[in-house]
Amino acid sequence: MKPVRRLYVASALLLVFGAVLLLFLNHGKFASTFEARERARHGLLVSDLGQTLEAQLALGLELEDTPSLRSLLATGLSQSPGLLSVSVLRNDGQVVVRVGPAAFERWALARAAVQGRLGTITVDDRATTVWRLHNAFGGDAGWLALDYSLSDAAQQTSTTFSELWPVGLVSAALAVLLLLVLYPRIVRQHADDPGRAGRRVGILVALLLLGLQCAIAWSAYHAFARVSAFDAPRLATALANTIKPELERALTLGIPLAELRGAEDWLRPALDNGPEFAQLSIDTPDGRTLYQVEAAGRVADLSQAFPLRVQGETVATLNVGIDPRALVERTRQVALEFATLLIIGMLISLEVLHGLNPTGGNADAERGVRLRLPLFLFFLASELPRAFLPVWAAQLASRPLPRAWDGTWLASMFAPFAALPDAVRATLPISLFLLAVALVSPLAGRYASRHGPRRLFWLGLIPASMGQILALMSDSLLSLCVARLLAGASFGFISIAAFDYIGRSGGGRARGMALYLAAYVAAGICGAGLGSLLADRAGIPWVFVAGLGFCGLSAVALTRLPHIAPLVQAAKAPLMAALGLLLRQPRFLRLLLLVALPMQIVQQGLLFYWTPLALTAMGERASFVGVAMMAYFLLVIALNVPSARWADKHNKHALLVTVALTLFGVAGLIGGMATSPVTIVACVALIGVAWAAGFAAQGALVLRLGEHDLAGVAPAVAIGVYRMVERVGAMLAPLLAALLIGLWGYGGTAATIGWILLVCALAQMLSTRRETA
Repeated sequence: MKPVRRLYVASALLLVFGAVLLLFLNHGKFASTFEARERARHGLLVSDLGQTLEAQLALGLELEDTPSLRSLLATGLSQSPGLLSVSVLRNDGQVVVRVGPAAFERWALARAAVQGRLGTITVDDRATTVWRLHNAFGGDAGWLALDYSLSDAAQQTSTTFSELWPVGLVSAALAVLLLLVLYPRIVRQHADDPGRAGRRVGILVALLLLGLQCAIAWSAYHAFARVSAFDAPRLATALANTIKPELERALTLGIPLAELRGAEDWLRPALDNGPEFAQLSIDTPDGRTLYQVEAAGRVADLSQAFPLRVQGETVATLNVGIDPRALVERTRQVALEFATLLIIGMLISLEVLHGLNPTGGNADAERGVRLRLPLFLFFLASELPRAFLPVWAAQLASRPLPRAWDGTWLASMFAPFAALPDAVRATLPISLFLLAVALVSPLAGRYASRHGPRRLFWLGLIPASMGQILALMSDSLLSLCVARLLAGASFGFISIAAFDYIGRSGGGRARGMALYLAAYVAAGICGAGLGSLLADRAGIPWVFVAGLGFCGLSAVALTRLPHIAPLVQAAKAPLMAALGLLLRQPRFLRLLLLVALPMQIVQQGLLFYWTPLALTAMGERASFVGVAMMAYFLLVIALNVPSARWADKHNKHALLVTVALTLFGVAGLIGGMATSPVTIVACVALIGVAWAAGFAAQGALVLRLGEHDLAGVAPAVAIGVYRMVERVGAMLAPLLAALLIGLWGYGGTAATIGWILLVCALAQMLSTRRETA
């Protein structure tokens, strides 16, 4: 196949891939959201039944002694058409009472997923929710378990997707048709310059991808909104089903409606089941309101009535008032999720486009561009578990050692690990990952200086694959910790390999660092979203199956990376001697103390630790925090390559670093004066601009310093030591931020960090002037 035709076929396939990818992501999001809402409605039911049971246990009764237990469960079973069975079990799992035909086999799995008192497990089209029952003394009395079908959520998913896939099909067909019309014209116009023709085709494909994926995302949101229009009555029905049985039971006993003492006090806690519930009232048949409770700050603009019947006759009406503003907030969160899916789809498609059409303008630049796809695929595999890793680690903390070790000498050997508090153990997978990155970076630099970065890249994929396999089989916290150690080692190897490859490629060093940063940030955005979606739809093990697949694809992409021979003068000094030389070099120390560590304080301390806490303290929801953080990532992706090109063209890397430090300081001062969430978003955006400007420029300075000014130390070793100190700073920055928040609050912490960065900017400017004088 001729190169011209091959490029056209690849571009057309990429357009189809972009459409299929976004359709797949949206289908997963539909199913995940509808099932989550179904589980939330049954969570209302299980908590209501559980509290009713505990009211009887509070009298000192045991589960076997509670009166009318089977009748109570049968009433609960009738409250939801999707319920298959309701069971009460002892702590050892023995069934006390079960109502319903479905066999209850997965309650133990749901119990393992309990957070607080509630736990849910989903298998195929069924879900199981358990509630921990407490006795009169607050001890564990047993479990209440609900088994229910998710067929209603599956039907909603099918209905919504049936409206979406035709739009995706038509959009992809139109995009391919436009490509068919415009592609030959571009090739003919630039027949004498194939490189320019390739770049123009790349721009065309990127615009077509943007258009078709925006059309799919817009249609997905509107299809979802149409099906979700029934959320208000569903929510009202779910709450009413937890209230009606008790009211009808009281009325059946002959208590007059007007003499239900304490009815309002009894109704009021039901409003705490969700921000959507604004009002509850009980009316007589002639419309008079006898009892009414309202939630402060909520407006009941929507209302649904439910008849209260005694012996088939309607004797009263229960009205559930819904605050539409809460539904609007839910819709806003969903819109943000669909926008995130659009960004993920676009980033993955564009990274594939970069890999298929690596036009860099010259041989050196093209060599750097070819590094981007294998880096992106590796980082994507590494970032997949980021969204759920803290929660999963907290769950595995209750099982520190593998079950196969029970009663063996291995269990005795690792007894100190098992004796650590759960809260400490849960943080180990993340801490060990960062520690592994820091420890292997100098060793990786030493290896790269002797054998070349390409070989180090291949070596790094081995522990990456081993870590994915071990995490796939993890049934204990210890095995997860080992998997994260391997993942951290591979991250350190491949990062140093990439930096060394960029340093040896020639051309613009800052631009090469910018390509590294773009691949990492894009993979971080895509990996977190894809990982959480896969974990929710297919289970955690399949996340690591996908990670293993991405490692394999990274290896395939690596075969297209041009080889660079090892340096002849590599590694003159032993590693420890090189470390000593580096720490005695004034320019290297200044870069560490004035640039590397302060930038880590801003990113890890101010951005990733302080910002979510400060926004939450202002009353913002997680969706708003996500949008604020997304502003940082998008600005980094958009600005880091142009700023790196400018720095390389004008040789102004040191100036750009100083400007970045100054912007970091101003961002901290803005955060210190923040009185509204918008101000904090401005702070986050400014950090994104500063990071885009400073990261690539400071990387170029380190590469130049290692190549020209550190006699006896290989450049790869220098960058390895530099990255090691950076990782240590990244580990310590959240602790520093937490300490400052405890001393001076959120405003004082941001302002302090801002002033530190401004002082570093001034010192960096003065030292740069001295060196150039």
